[in-house]
Amino acid sequence: MIATLNKSKTALTINRQEFKMALAKMGDGIDKQIAALKRAKQSYDAAEMANEVIAEANIFEAIIEGFNEAEGTSLKLADITNREAVQGWIDEFLEKYAER
Repeated sequence: MIATLNKSKTALTINRQEFKMALAKMGDGIDKQIAALKRAKQSYDAAEMANEVIAEANIFEAIIEGFNEAEGTSLKLADITNREAVQGWIDEFLEKYAER
């Protein structure tokens, strides 16, 4: 499970391992796009591609929406207990592509 809902159903904690696996899958998709662009000898900006994927995924909103629907809760972004840490994991992911 990508996140754990606390017993009172008022907060979520995102699971590091599951979240990083999800980021890795997104990275695999980006890497495939980059490989295809290289083969086609087309230019690309890896950092821009990674930023677009993250922006389009709306990760936090998707997680909250899923829990709200499944659990009948009304959680908000502020209810993610480790949001700062998760943002750090996203930043690490984006740095990987900024270096390319």
